[in-house]
Amino acid sequence: MSVNIEASIKTPAINMSETDGSISIKGISIPEDPHEFYGPLIQAISEYKTTPAERTALNLHLEYFNTSSTLIIRNLIKELHGIKTKTELVVNWFFESDDEDMKEAGEEFALLFADIKFNVTPVDSFA
Repeated sequence: MSVNIEASIKTPAINMSETDGSISIKGISIPEDPHEFYGPLIQAISEYKTTPAERTALNLHLEYFNTSSTLIIRNLIKELHGIKTKTELVVNWFFESDDEDMKEAGEEFALLFADIKFNVTPVDSFA
């Protein structure tokens, strides 16, 4: 099941391809109802877990996210954590090089999921 959701002012773009195992979340995540917004992705990951690709990459390019999105992101990584024996799992957390808060958030997630390959990588800009 592929997922393609366009970005809005309050929500990130989400793209998932089960064939190549890529999941990408880009933008700002402050949805009114995060469970409703992220529902299609959570459902797709649930289905994907039965027969994942050889390699699975979660690529997070978040400029900002609120507390409720933090819980969703944690739950997404936790869902993927369950398939790490079936696939080579990597989480790539990208942050703008001058954004210490987003860097720290990525580092905190990396500590929380220390047994997953977790890259926290600065970029010049998301623009």
